[in-house]
Order: sequence, then C-alpha cells, then structure tokens
Amino acid sequence: MSQPNTRFGRHDGLTLDILRQQRQVKKRKMNEFDVVFDRRDTSSSKWDRYSGTDILPMWVADMDFKSPPAIIQAIKRRADQGIFGYHSQQPQELTSILIQRLKRLYDWQVNAEEILFTPGVVPALNQTCRSLVRSGESIVTVTPVYFPFLDTANNWHRKLYRVPANYTDHQWSFPVDELAEMITSNPDIRLLLLCSPLNPVGKMLTKNQLHSIVEVCKSNQVTICSDEIHCELLFDDRKHIPTASVSGDAKDICITLMSATKTFNLAGLGGSIVIIKNPELREKYLQGGRGIMPNVTTFAFTTMLTAYRDCDQWREALLRYLQANRDYLARRIESIEGISMNQVEATYLAWLDVRALKLDDAMEFFEHAGIGLSDGEQFEGPGFMRLNFACPRATLVEACDRIERAVLKHEI
Repeated sequence: MSQPNTRFGRHDGLTLDILRQQRQVKKRKMNEFDVVFDRRDTSSSKWDRYSGTDILPMWVADMDFKSPPAIIQAIKRRADQGIFGYHSQQPQELTSILIQRLKRLYDWQVNAEEILFTPGVVPALNQTCRSLVRSGESIVTVTPVYFPFLDTANNWHRKLYRVPANYTDHQWSFPVDELAEMITSNPDIRLLLLCSPLNPVGKMLTKNQLHSIVEVCKSNQVTICSDEIHCELLFDDRKHIPTASVSGDAKDICITLMSATKTFNLAGLGGSIVIIKNPELREKYLQGGRGIMPNVTTFAFTTMLTAYRDCDQWREALLRYLQANRDYLARRIESIEGISMNQVEATYLAWLDVRALKLDDAMEFFEHAGIGLSDGEQFEGPGFMRLNFACPRATLVEACDRIERAVLKHEI
C-alpha cells in the first residue's frame, strides 16, 4: 500500500518539490485530501508512465486520493473470508440501494429488472455498438470527446460521424442544431454516443438540450447510449439530469451507463451499471454481450455497494475539495498569458486551450516543464490539453508553478 511522502526516505526532485508545497498547505488546516501519497512503484499506469523522472502525471482520470475508508474496510472484510467464487450477478441489496439513490438524486424511478451490471463503461459502449449497429449502419458523437467513443466505431468497423462542439469566448456549448442536422441528413445513423457530463470539456447538458436531442433521435430511429460516469462529480450545487429521465420517448430509446469508479476512485476494481427501461432494447443489448462479456467481480460488487450505501459524506467532502482545486487552477491559468481554461461545471478534468502558445509539440513542451498532461489530439481537440486536478493541493500548486515557469520562458 502506498504511503504518504512524509514517511519517505526518498528525496529526489519530485518529492522535495511536493514536500515544500505541502509545508505551505499545512499553514491552513489540512484534511485527508491534502495528504500526498507516493504512487510510484505501485503498478499505477498513471505514475508508471513517467517512472524514473520528476514529471507530475496529471493525465489519466484517476485521483491521487485514497478511496473512502469504508470501502477499504469492506475490501479487507471480504478478503478475510478467503473464498472468491462466482458472485451473484443481480445482488439484491445493491439493486435496492441503486433504485433508492436514483429516485433521491434525480427523481428517476427505475425498476430492478431495468438494472444490469457490467465490468466497465468502455466494455458497455462496445457491447452497445455490437448489439445495435449493423454492417452499413453508423454512429454519431460530439467532439471533443472521451477517446473510447472514437475507438468504439473502429472496433466494430462502423462509420463514425463527428459533430464539433461550439467554442466561443473560451466557453463550450453543445451543438444541438448541428447534431440534429447531421442525424436527419444521414439515415444510416443508428446510434448516438452521448457523454453527459461532457468529458473532456467539463460541461453539463440542460434539460432543454436533452429534450431536443431525444426528439431528433426518436424521430430518426436513433438509439442513445448516454455515458454518465461523471454524474456525481458536479460543482456549484448543479444537479445531473439522466438523459433517459427527461420524457417517455427518452426512456424508450436510451441506454444509460453509470459507475462508482470515478467518484470514489475505484477504477482499478471496475464495475458499472447499465440501465435500460425498454425491454426490447434491453434484450438486444444483452444479446450483444453473450459469450464475450465477463461477469462483474466480487470486489467490484463489494465496492459499489459500500460506495453507494455508506460514502455520501465522503463524496460531499471530496466535491468541496475538488471545487476549491478547480477555482485555484482557474485563477492560476487566468494569470498565465497564452493559456486559457473554460469554466468546469463537472468532472475533475480541466481542458486547457494552449493554441496561443503556438507549440510544435505540446506534449513534449509540458513534459519538459515537468507536467504530464493528456494531448487534446486524443479527444479530437487539437491545440488543447487535459489536466486532472484531482490531487492534493500541494501537487496542484507545484504543477501550476511549473506551467507558469515554462510559459514565461517560452517565446510566442
């Protein structure tokens, strides 16, 4: 298990930089999210990418915080049983907790038979495509977008239509009219892959926007697969609206994907939820996974149940911390000439516009500065970089310092 840097004997450049920033953080009252853990040499894909360097990895979407104590204890208790046989694939307590949670958070009534479990959201995306899009038919999505959306069509040799989101005055908006035009003009489109909230741009979709999306999809016999994995990571008291909840038409054409993995930092354990209210659509989805989709693991079920049942106070504390990190990052980026950042309404991911820097190789530039970001090209957003700010404040401060120093040295 990883240990806080404060217990380390290793004092390379990375550790000393973060320790210096953490001493500044200690001037205010620290909480559990302020503790810096060294994740190197823990088989972390996030940190192993830059093994042997002092580059701060802020690319992939996992958090540098410990998961809730209740989840850690639940894993230990389950491990102590010592028998890891097949798990019931429709756990009654978890299903009941989910039904109550969806009603409480979104006023969305879901029945037990409408809830399915799968190892992860990305496998569910691929199962949806395999189930619903035949040879000669196509998929549509809005870009920039989480890159597995782009990969899914290629995986099944299907055509993918792309609709660019609108970007004006450093703000993103969903291209409802452009999407409607694309769908009505291309009758081969059978599936919309929708990211709500939008990753990587951190935007919410309004109820009116969702209504319009559903209306055009219903009229053109297009199914919606709505990836809502970040739905519990919303800022400024915003409330998520499940796409399938906006109307009777919506529930008939929607496949909803949710998961505890992002909110409670459980990505390595997997497990996600698929909600399909239309029984015919549900059966088509199930047929697409038969024989190839593995069962959800015992530990994934254990962590999902514990997260949704016991960890709401931890989530509320996390959101306060992330919102403060977001605000700090926005202030710092605003002061750096050549970089801008739109308002992040959801997710813990900032989408930085670095086009004004006129970089030949943005990844190389920031890595040379000691920051490992995600290249916007991967999301079909050239000229942008994605930064994960789900980290202790000391790490974020050091990252901003490194970015600022690098840009000051750069000649535009």
